[in-house]
This record gives sequence, C-alpha cells and structure tokens, in this order.
Amino acid sequence: MTQDAAGERAVAAESIGERAIVIPGDHNTVHVGTSAAAGQLVVGDIPQRPPAFQERPGIMSGLRADDRVSVVRSVTGAPGVGKTTMAAAYARECQAAGFAVVAWIHAETHDQIVTGLGRLAGRAGLRESGDSAVEAAEKAHDWLAAQTRPCLLVFDNAAGVAGLRRWVPATGNVQTVITTRDLAFDRLGARVPVEVFTERESVAFLERATGLGDPAGAAALARELGHLALALAQAAALIEERGTPYAAYLASLRRVPLDRNLRRIEGDAYPGSVVQAVILAVEAAEAEVPGAAELLNAISVLSPDGVPTGLLGPAEDDDARDLLAALARRSLLSWSQDRSSVVAHRVTQRVLRERDPGATRRAVDRATVLLTAYRPTDMWVKRDRWESFVTQTEALYGHAAGRAVPDLISLRQLAIAYKGRHSSNAEAVQLYEDCLADFTRVLGPDHEATLNVRSDLAFSYSHLRQPERAIELYQQSIADHIRVFGGDHPGTLKAYAGLAGAHSLNNDPASAVPMYEWAVTEHTRILGSAHRTTLGQRNLLALTISHTGDNPRAVALMEAALADCERELGVDDPDTLMAGRGLAMVVGNAGDDDRATLLYRECVAGYERVLGAGNMFTLQTKAVFADYLMVTGRREAARELYAEIMEIAERVLGAGHGVTEQAREQLRELAGPGG
Repeated sequence: MTQDAAGERAVAAESIGERAIVIPGDHNTVHVGTSAAAGQLVVGDIPQRPPAFQERPGIMSGLRADDRVSVVRSVTGAPGVGKTTMAAAYARECQAAGFAVVAWIHAETHDQIVTGLGRLAGRAGLRESGDSAVEAAEKAHDWLAAQTRPCLLVFDNAAGVAGLRRWVPATGNVQTVITTRDLAFDRLGARVPVEVFTERESVAFLERATGLGDPAGAAALARELGHLALALAQAAALIEERGTPYAAYLASLRRVPLDRNLRRIEGDAYPGSVVQAVILAVEAAEAEVPGAAELLNAISVLSPDGVPTGLLGPAEDDDARDLLAALARRSLLSWSQDRSSVVAHRVTQRVLRERDPGATRRAVDRATVLLTAYRPTDMWVKRDRWESFVTQTEALYGHAAGRAVPDLISLRQLAIAYKGRHSSNAEAVQLYEDCLADFTRVLGPDHEATLNVRSDLAFSYSHLRQPERAIELYQQSIADHIRVFGGDHPGTLKAYAGLAGAHSLNNDPASAVPMYEWAVTEHTRILGSAHRTTLGQRNLLALTISHTGDNPRAVALMEAALADCERELGVDDPDTLMAGRGLAMVVGNAGDDDRATLLYRECVAGYERVLGAGNMFTLQTKAVFADYLMVTGRREAARELYAEIMEIAERVLGAGHGVTEQAREQLRELAGPGG
C-alpha cells in the first residue's frame, strides 16, 4: 500500500457545506435473552416466548430432524396462525441445546436477507472492510455450508422461492427453517404445516391465559375467532386485563363495526371476527393506556419485523418502557428475546393505519420525528445501529405514499448514503440511480434533494472508475444548481468540489488542483476564511497538490491550514487534528521521514488525549501511521502498531469492523514471505 493510497482512505472527504457521511464497519451485538454458550453465535432478534405459550408438539416434532445435515423445513400457513411463534420456540430450543450458530433473519425482501447474513458474517469475523453487503452475505453462506457443528438458520416471513434459494446452504451441518405463507417453498424442503388451533388447544390457551375456569365459554369465543392464534392472544390479553367473562368480551366483539376498516385487505385470509378482535384491543388500549394511541400509530408505519426500543424512547425513560410493557401485556406488541425491540403483527399495523383516511399521514409524521431523534449522529457508531436505522427509514418512506415530508427525505438520503458506502461500487451506482429516479418522480427534477442525489450518483461513478460519466453528472449538477439556486448555494459548491475529486480519484490531480483552488476561493468569499468547511477545502487542496509531486507547496499550504485551524477552531478540535494528520502525510510524501514520524506521533497523542484510545478516529489515525511505517521499511514497528490497533479495535469495535479487518490483513501481509 502506498502512502497516497493510505491517505485517500484516511482523510475524510468533505462535502461542501457539510461533512461527508463516513460509514463504520461491522460491530454487532448478539441479540439474545440468555447468555450464549462459549463459542456460540446467536444473531438476530429471536422473538421472546409469549405469555401463556401454547405447546404444539406435532409442529415441534416436524421441526426436529433426526439427521440435521443440510435439512430444510418450510413452516407454512395462513397469516396469524403462529408460524413465527413456533419457529422462535424451536430457535430458543436449539440455542439452549448449544448449537454453534442460531441465526434469525428477516426474509421478506432481498435487502433484509443480505443484511441479516452480512450481520452474521460480521459476528463470525468473516467480513472485511471492503466487502459489499452481498459479498459479506455470500461469505456467511459459504461459511455455514462448511460447518460441522449443528447450526440453525431461520428465514422469517419469506416471500419468494427464487430470491431465497441461493442463500439456503446445500451442505454443512445446518438446518434451515423458513416461515412463509407460500406453499411453493415445499420445493426447498419438507413442509411443516401450521394450522389454526384445535378447539382443545384454543380452550387450553384461553383458560391458561385468563384463569376464568369456563371451558364452555372459552370454546364459544374460540369458535367465533376461528381458532386463530393472533385473535385468541388479543382476546385473552384484554379479558385478563379487564377481568371480564368470555360472554361479555364476545358481546363487545360483536358490536365492533367492520365496514369502515381494512378496505384494502379484503383478500387476506382473516375472518371478520379476527379484525374485530384487533380493533377491540387497539381501541381499549387507546382509551385506557396513556400514550398508547400515539405510540401504536408510529409503530404501524415502521418495520413489521421489529422496532428497536431505543427508537421509541430512551432506555432510561421508565414511562416509555412501562408503556411498551403495557401494550405487550395486551398482546398488541411482542418483545424480542432480549427486549431490545418490539414487534406488532402485520394485521395490527394495518388496522392502525387504515381506520381513517388521515391515520397513515399522522403516523408518518410522528414516526419521522422519532426516527430523526434516533438517527446516528456519530460517524463511527456500530453497524447494527445504522442497519436498524436504514430498515426503519425504508419502511417509513414506503408508507409516505409519495408525500414529500422534508425531514423524511433527509432521512432517506442518509439511509441511501449508508447503503451506498456498504455496497460495491456497481451496487452503489444502482442505488443512487434508483433514488434519483424516485426523487425526480416524487419531488421533481429541480428539488434540492434530487440535485444532491445527482451529485452523490456522480461520486459513485467516479469510484466505479467511470470518470466520463461522473464528470458529465457533476457538470449537469453544477448547471442545475446554478439555474435553480445560484452559484453561491452549498450544493453548487459541493458539485464543483466533487468534480475536482473525480479528477483526483481518477489519477488526474493536475486537473483537480485548479478546481480545488477555485473551491477554496469561493468558500472564502461565501463562508469566510475561518469557516471549518473552507479550512477543509484547503486541506484537500494541499493533499491534491502533494499527489502532483509539488511537495514543497503542499507542505507550505498544509502548514498554513493547520495554523489557521488551531487559531480558529482550537488545538483540540477534530478538524484541527485531521489537519495535523494531513500535514504528517504531505511531509511524508515529501520524503522528510523524521519530521513525518514526529508529526504522526503528535497527531496520535492528540487524538488519544481528545477522543480516547478506543475512538474510531484515533484508531484510524494509528492505522495511517502504521501504513507509513510499513511503506518506509519499518516493518517491525508497523507490526507492533497494527497489533495494538487490532487488540483495541477488536475489543471496542468488534471483530468485523473495518479498522479491525484492515489491521488483521496488514498483519497477515507482514507475516508473509517478505515479512
């Protein structure tokens, strides 16, 4: 690796007017309710055992395979019969039995499958910093296919055989369980049908949940509800909460009108009484539990696969936790096994959205406020937080129905930026192409967000090494920004700087230099010489000049930029620290190894003092210094520093984080024949 290459990776590119989003690597939390056994990986939000869980031995027997090597079971049935509940019970059983891997993956869309398998790859230490989401998922698949210890892989709510088939391991000691409504999944493995409860199961469930001691009344209610697990759970929770007899609940149920509800889902296989049970439970909660209406409405437009509790309220907010617990007791929500997320059944979400014409609009507005507060604000947060944010944003955006909600548009841009940074260059281009088409349709071609996405698309083409297309898009973006917003708009300046970056990234720094010079001039004119974005452009100009070989000028410019950062921002400001790192890089490129080494040491010490030894910026700066040591022939010193980086990064950031992976890769290289 050259020092220039290290610098390209290390120096945070800055958008004009705002810092570019820098996406972290892997660092995932195992979502389990009980401690995982030594060497056991439990990944994903396995649903918690519900209250008054109804044992169904026949289904569990069908899931248990005598020969667990590459076994596939498709758990099929109508909505609301309890497919996910039974798959979760089996997952908890396999976890308790010490399976090497228990992975729970939402599988309604391709993105969910890839994200879930990518999380497994990160937890298993397979994911490298440059892997796209699909590449990481493929690594997880291949790793599972080679396992000799028992593993369980659950794909929940799968929607299409063709999209899932490639991700089901054909070898290895892996049992795959697929929950689905689609009987076509029988082609992948043995079917385990889940039907409605038998009358005996229904009565046992209701009696155990309510304690009423009225089997005849329970049987009458169960028949009215079609013995459907979802409806029985809603009914039992409300009966137990209110202490009413079955007959009184049944009378209330029959008074709920249906003609105003769920007009768009008449084709679903739900008896009218099931919808009535959900409506009754929802309206009772809204009347009796303070805050329930607002919270349930927000959840109705978020992901049906689960919503992090942190999105719905701070962990230390006892009132928020009590509200979730109250709704879970009423079976309107269910907990994940570790209570880090809650799930509302899809039919409950639809009832909430479709009760009146304005319900979805109000829900989207409220959920946007919650998601705005939840969005990652630190560039170096854990990957699972980002992926959760993306999942919730995409679900919410889908319910906006083409309505231009400004804050939601901003969230959508942030989510797309994250996905773009964790995709291959080709995948990123397609993401931005799709987003540009969507924003053009919803917002119009001249909306600020649409023009901003065009610049982001240009950036992706630049990294795909298609400079002609990148330059064409940047030039179009510049012209449109000037036409709509004027030459002084931040988006105009961002596009100009992007154009310079496109030339620099495509090995044409000589063309980029005058563009960066113009950017510095314009930033100075519009924002002032002391603005941090102006100072950032001066840093990029100096680095680009260094890449042309004019090191004396680059060093002089970077020294001046650093002095101004120290004066205007303070010596401990992160942008000042970054300028110090830039100075070390250009001094190193100039061949002054002694001074560069001293500057790197001072820079590392500054990061440790200000941000701490385990901070992402600190570890990244150490990695740039280690790269420099290796490039300049000090391999033993580089080896020691990489080992230090890996030890801290693995402990603080996780085994699959990009910094950890980079250090591991460099240590492997140093241990090779030339090491």
